[in-house]
Amino acid sequence: MTGTLKFVNILRIWIGFVAVMAIGNTVQCFISNTYLYDRLYTINKNNVSGLTARLFGVWTLLAGGLRLLCALHIENRVLYHTTLFSFFLAQLHFLSEVFVYKTAAFTAGIIAPVIVSSVSILLMLIGYWFVEWNDPRAGYTDENEQILKGSKKSK
Repeated sequence: MTGTLKFVNILRIWIGFVAVMAIGNTVQCFISNTYLYDRLYTINKNNVSGLTARLFGVWTLLAGGLRLLCALHIENRVLYHTTLFSFFLAQLHFLSEVFVYKTAAFTAGIIAPVIVSSVSILLMLIGYWFVEWNDPRAGYTDENEQILKGSKKSK
């Protein structure tokens, strides 16, 4: 196995692992209304409601699904970029809740996702040198020409 393929496989496993963990966190958000207060937003219990927990759960499920798709189709540049953006967004969210909005303390519940997002960002940035991109549209002709051909046939 070449070094390039080995790194890409490690990256896929890492992103897949993070995706599965996110889906597990989603379940926790729907099961317990106090999960977010107990683990993340520990400063003021009034900042977290059942609605907040479910909304956070839906966001986490969406991010987990995106990351799982990226792990399965890592050669897709659009999925790769969107997944990388989701890690930047998660890191920005958690750090802003601690330092800007002051709704969370710098506890293990915040430190863990910041570390995971930081490692993921680093690995994905390194991945730019190793992933062989495959554009699924490359085999097609110009979409506009296809549309015009289709409309001329129907006349």
